[in-house]
Amino acid sequence: MGIAIVTGASSGMGVSYVRALAQEAGVEEIWALARREEALLALQAQLAKPLRSIRLDLSEPDAPSRFQALLERERPKIDYLVNNAGFGKFCGLGELTMEQALSMVDVNCRALTGLCLAALPYLSAGARIVNMASAASFQPLPYMELYAASKAFVRSFTRGLNRELRPLGATATAVCPYWVRTPFFQVAHAHEGAARITKYEVLYDPDRVVAQALRDAKRGRDMSVYGLWNKTQHLLVKLLPQSLVMELWLRRQGLPRA
Repeated sequence: MGIAIVTGASSGMGVSYVRALAQEAGVEEIWALARREEALLALQAQLAKPLRSIRLDLSEPDAPSRFQALLERERPKIDYLVNNAGFGKFCGLGELTMEQALSMVDVNCRALTGLCLAALPYLSAGARIVNMASAASFQPLPYMELYAASKAFVRSFTRGLNRELRPLGATATAVCPYWVRTPFFQVAHAHEGAARITKYEVLYDPDRVVAQALRDAKRGRDMSVYGLWNKTQHLLVKLLPQSLVMELWLRRQGLPRA
């Protein structure tokens, strides 16, 4: 019997991952990592399996080493590691504070890498690492370029890691959702200036995105792309010049192009 670890577990897709993993055979306990432990109390009451609440703010520089120390003490058998924590800002780079910009890189890239590294010695045979990337990782996106770049790192890192884990019988899957109906947007628009990214072609249900992600992880796929619109967009950005993709993006959102 093993454990499932979910970061950013207190809201949005993190809650969907916790609920889904609570239904997985073989998962004995879920470790839910979040900045706000109190938000996990209501979730615990909905689960048939134990939920261990662990306060960990992944924007703090020592968060990966603290996670590593926890694993060294507990020596668990990890069946799932879901790096769900992350955030983005929908604005020009100059509208971010230095703290906001660097925190995005720390949470989306640095902490995710550290948690994967710390977990490696404790992965069970057939373990699944699930890292949240984004459809934004498929191309550069002005006015959310830092978020898109951070998720491009996650996608590339995860696909490479998947090949490296094959001899161990483990897998790594980069989940690349399109717009998903979660509180993500509240944080994305919390910045100086007016809202920039306001047009969303579709808002997918988080439970369905998570269900597809876990199915793809079990199949050993290095990437999970849910939804017809998302898959179509993924194909088109492979075929079109990225300069044209950025131009179309700016037109769609009504953003300055000159």
